[in-house]
Amino acid sequence: MVRAVIAVLLLVGGLHAFAAVPHLPIGSSLKIRLDARGPYLILATKEAARSYQEAIAVARALHPQAENALFAPEDLAGAQRILARVRPRYALVFIKPEELDANFAWKWLALTTHLNEDPFVDMRTGFITGATPHAAADFMRRTRAALEGKILLPDTLIDNLGPNDSPDKKAFMKAPGAFMIPVLADRLKLFTISHGKAGFGKAHLDSMKEAGILHLGGHGTAHGTDDGIDAGHILRLPLAPCIVFSGACCTGVTRRWFDQWTSNGQTEENSVSPSQSFCLSLLQNHAVAYLASLHPDHGIPVYQEMEYLAYTGCSLGDVIKHTQDGVILASGGKLPVFEQLAAGMPAPVWTQTDMMLKGTASRVLFGDPALIVAVPPCAPPFRVTVRPLSANVLKIKAVLINARLLSTFTDTYHADLSSDHTLFDDRALIVAVLPPGWKAVRHVQVLSVTAKGRALPHRLVGNALETDGQERRLQIQVDVPTKGFMQSAFRTLGATVVLKVTH
Repeated sequence: MVRAVIAVLLLVGGLHAFAAVPHLPIGSSLKIRLDARGPYLILATKEAARSYQEAIAVARALHPQAENALFAPEDLAGAQRILARVRPRYALVFIKPEELDANFAWKWLALTTHLNEDPFVDMRTGFITGATPHAAADFMRRTRAALEGKILLPDTLIDNLGPNDSPDKKAFMKAPGAFMIPVLADRLKLFTISHGKAGFGKAHLDSMKEAGILHLGGHGTAHGTDDGIDAGHILRLPLAPCIVFSGACCTGVTRRWFDQWTSNGQTEENSVSPSQSFCLSLLQNHAVAYLASLHPDHGIPVYQEMEYLAYTGCSLGDVIKHTQDGVILASGGKLPVFEQLAAGMPAPVWTQTDMMLKGTASRVLFGDPALIVAVPPCAPPFRVTVRPLSANVLKIKAVLINARLLSTFTDTYHADLSSDHTLFDDRALIVAVLPPGWKAVRHVQVLSVTAKGRALPHRLVGNALETDGQERRLQIQVDVPTKGFMQSAFRTLGATVVLKVTH
């Protein structure tokens, strides 16, 4: 669906859809550093500990104060005891390709929400794996080299939309700007690539070589994007050291993956070899970090991740936590129930919302979760104020102050308020820091949603209180109607959400 919309935008808007490339110094690079906040935990499965000794040694040198522990992926109760003892902010998890799949990702996500009483993710996770032990060690050494300034990430973002349904199957276009993420136009050099279904070939292998941040889109499988870049291509791409975001389904798969949309109604288990795994191939080709899914997901959350990075300047671990917290919030402030998939079982019956929520919940980060890519932050979506009305009542006001953000305002999980139910609602994700002493919230009420002086229909989707050290944050999602793809009356400067919160 998103690919079709993008194709229409390209055909209608042409090159005029793209923002101008800013005049930045040629050869400048992104600054990389580690978030010093801890505790930090280095975890390894027993198999990974045997195979990845060199990679683990590099991680320990980067994080000399980190705790170190082993766990069995089939017995996460043991891992939970370790997490309960250490209570880490970050965990770097070494895992073999055959030990990581959507089932494990969903169980791990649930585990990381259980370190305190709130429903949100309490620990930011990055995974380290590789087609071989040498590849895993190279991945870690690349991180160390980037941190030491021995390799540089160019200050260029390339948005490869993947193949589209243009009439000319061999069409290929690379143009300045990025209409799907224009908020970064004055912070990075931006380019967009789009091509027909037979448009990406040998002549275009070097089209992404200047990217320090790279997005790969399209319909995907464990082998790569349909009619686009596959595992064979990815090893031949002359990439610079880069942070890679993939919105294509299953492009984080390292070995096992499941198909629940079969003709016989039964779940199929499939396997991809190391040489054919898009993910493992990419991790061998200059990637410093990679964010992707282990199951079918959706193309918009990946843009939400890039926009969140743009307006927070946070660590990559916080980026993936934001995605996971968003799933929880969109589920009404609680973790969805994840079925454990197995070969031959009746295929779970999922609604469109289920598919979006659970697929997005399979997104993981490969790389160090404490890694910060120092893109100068832009304005956040809202200016949020919290005003006590009494000892037990607060008024929260969120005013939209950055209308250049796009995907941030899209609710990819719900379409009940959309004029076209094949598209999505718009949303306001509001985070309010509560005054000291507010340890619980009894009730949240939306008093009004307005834009340009007009009241807008709305729905409170979910809310929950998050505890982070001494700080307590109330996370809230309010949906509003849309009239087209990323089009609503709400997307205007000054649009306001007003809420009443009681103890």
